[in-house]
Amino acid sequence: MSSNFVRQLGAESGVQLNPLRDNSEIPTSGNGDQVFAAMMRSTRGRIDKPFKVDRGNVTRKLGKGEQIRISALNEAWVHVVEALNNGAYEAVIQRLVTSAAVIKWAVVTSPTDTPVFATSHTPAVLTATVVAGAVTAVTVVSGGKDYDETETITVGGPGTAAVLTPVFTDGVITSVTVTTPGTGYTTAPALTCLPTSEEPVGTFVVAVKHLDCFNDGIKVEYRADEKKTGGVAVANDRITLRIRDKDGLLLHEFTGSLDPLAKDDFGGSAYLPDIAAAMTDSVVIAVGVTGASADVEPTSDAYGYDSNGNEKWAESSVLTCFVEGSTTYSTDDYTAARVNLQNTVHDYAYVSSGGSQSAAMLAQLAQLSHDTNRQLRFDIPGNLDISAAIAFLEQLNFGASNSPHLLHAFWSPIKSNDPTGINPKGYFGAATLNIAYACARNAQVNARGFAPKNFPIASKAWPIRRTGMTQVYTPSDQELNALAKAKINPVLWDVFSGGGSYVFKDQLTCAPVENSMKKQISVADMSSSVDITVARYGKDVLQLPMQVALKRLNDFLTVYFEAAQASGWLVPAEDPAMEGRAWKFEVVPNETHPFEWIDCSYWLRYDGATRAIFVTQTLTR
Repeated sequence: MSSNFVRQLGAESGVQLNPLRDNSEIPTSGNGDQVFAAMMRSTRGRIDKPFKVDRGNVTRKLGKGEQIRISALNEAWVHVVEALNNGAYEAVIQRLVTSAAVIKWAVVTSPTDTPVFATSHTPAVLTATVVAGAVTAVTVVSGGKDYDETETITVGGPGTAAVLTPVFTDGVITSVTVTTPGTGYTTAPALTCLPTSEEPVGTFVVAVKHLDCFNDGIKVEYRADEKKTGGVAVANDRITLRIRDKDGLLLHEFTGSLDPLAKDDFGGSAYLPDIAAAMTDSVVIAVGVTGASADVEPTSDAYGYDSNGNEKWAESSVLTCFVEGSTTYSTDDYTAARVNLQNTVHDYAYVSSGGSQSAAMLAQLAQLSHDTNRQLRFDIPGNLDISAAIAFLEQLNFGASNSPHLLHAFWSPIKSNDPTGINPKGYFGAATLNIAYACARNAQVNARGFAPKNFPIASKAWPIRRTGMTQVYTPSDQELNALAKAKINPVLWDVFSGGGSYVFKDQLTCAPVENSMKKQISVADMSSSVDITVARYGKDVLQLPMQVALKRLNDFLTVYFEAAQASGWLVPAEDPAMEGRAWKFEVVPNETHPFEWIDCSYWLRYDGATRAIFVTQTLTR
């Protein structure tokens, strides 16, 4: 035998060598606390699930920013780009869309010598004729394409009860029958009929669905290499397909066969749709025809080389394969985005509002914050005066939320140049920048793996690094007091030893408390980190024997809290029940379900942050 052991030994004589057991693993937390999440409107990006961006690919993935004067929604792009340039490692983005958004296919519609490119799922253009309040006829201005022939026509108002039945031929509306004319139509109603088929209808060679959803369009190109039999060029079913953005930047390239039975040298599928699926989930490819009719002929503009020896490519113009539709979002749209961020596989520690002023969106972000135990930092518009800023926060009613200590409000009455250069000078929220600074701080871990989260992102150490900054409003002492009572953190000019700068003046959470560590963002930073770490280790010991799980959880908490105290997060408590300790915990079987439930409780005394100093000078003789 070539081996002196077996993995499973039966009744026979021999040696069984068991697989290596690893007791050396040490729990790690990754760098999720250097990442933030946001739901935002952008001109590029997936609409079906959250995706990550970093400073190197943010423009390619989110598209170029658009001015805030066009839509206030565009401020989020400024926030994300500035944050990634100031300490945030990555951002997890959920793109906002409505049900009106449509993803189309880029389709090669003709296998002729000069391939023809088009987009799929074009809705028909229909106009109604109204006589005496009833719909009497419908004119098919354009029949559209790619109907699966089960669609119905939606009839707008004013008026009711009209029923119109489309007649289809090969996925195109050719006529419309007035089944019921209806009543009360004082003007011609709008008629809508959207194609619902999953793929292009009818004959096509190849189709591409780009799930990164570029508002500004994509380009598609393909070619087949020269193939010879007996020295003569013959048709080739193997093509290379490329997808570019509108400016020609290469996004994806795939090489595969149009034959669904094609195999590669290792026996795997060489079918082009399978090749694409194995490389990325951002592109879906469909082949419409197979066999010889799908092959690229030697006479095609997409075959072989030209007279100068250059590769011949069939290239499309810019194809608009994603239609954003409306940018007026409903509560349902925000809810769907929140659920996606809650269920994403991507880790993050902070949630940014992206400067949104939508109460419906902020409510969903607050719910996300509670459900995931992550901090939400949001902006109050900087152009509001003190009373209006307080009213803005009060109408959100965040003090009554389930986890108000995770919600942090910032008000910056400062005009500055746009840090991304897209917009003219104006008001730009600072909450996401505060997150970025926190991410940069969190990257500075000590030997025990703890970041200095007991140092809040406030005051002299964290100046606002923007240009052209002008403070438009300077609050009085009484107004600063009102902001603090309302739990709003102002961003203002302040003077320190060595000079002045614009800084985050405070670090208050929205918790409705006056004399409690729960009101400090630094405590929220540390406590949420502790809770997440303990919960994740709890997942590690699930399904282990009870006594093993109890011991491992006890051992982990002992080491973890000792490290937290050594790192300055925890300090000895004055509470008599703590007996002078900074931490204590209890891990015991549940009294009611002692064979399967564990109760884990811990008591911690965090180190607070200095928010006020009272200075007294006394003259003596």
